Amino acid sequence: RDSLRVLVTMLRNIVFALALLCSVIGSHAKCEAGDISIIQDAVYTDMASTFVHTADGTLRESRAAVFSAEFRLFCKGEQIKDDDLQASVVYRSGSEAYTPKDSLPYVAVLKNSTSSYQISFSLPEDQVPSGEYKAQIYPLDASPESKPIASISLFHSVPFITARHMELLGLVLTLAQAYYISTVYSSA
Repeated sequence: RDSLRVLVTMLRNIVFALALLCSVIGSHAKCEAGDISIIQDAVYTDMASTFVHTADGTLRESRAAVFSAEFRLFCKGEQIKDDDLQASVVYRSGSEAYTPKDSLPYVAVLKNSTSSYQISFSLPEDQVPSGEYKAQIYPLDASPESKPIASISLFHSVPFITARHMELLGLVLTLAQAYYISTVYSSA
């Protein structure tokens, strides 16, 4: 009986070792770009302002467009969790061809604790026309001529009425109300 238990335990260990080896080999199998799918969990684009004191003591507003996206990648239905990734950003307006954003040839892709990835970048206001900004995702060790394994589209539109226009409109309305009140009470 003891020798039978030892034999059964040895067989269990061998089966376990083979299963572990197969899972390790399977998890490191090469995943082709066509086998990868992406789920975008969150996409955010907005304008951000900062105010900087200049050397002459005046305040100068600096505006930038901020882009951020959180996503998960899957290879043949299984989530990709710990791969090191990078991105490059391309742009197009309407149906034009995509052109690389020269200021963003390499953008870091961060991994987070929920096994998803995040990409964030910003561009100065004068370098951000309306259109589609596409973050093309690559493995960190990809060669320059590699095709992206996935991509995320972020749309940006420059508003016709900006915050500066709204400030001027508010000023005009305030002055109009002040004028109205002064004419009503001055005649009384």
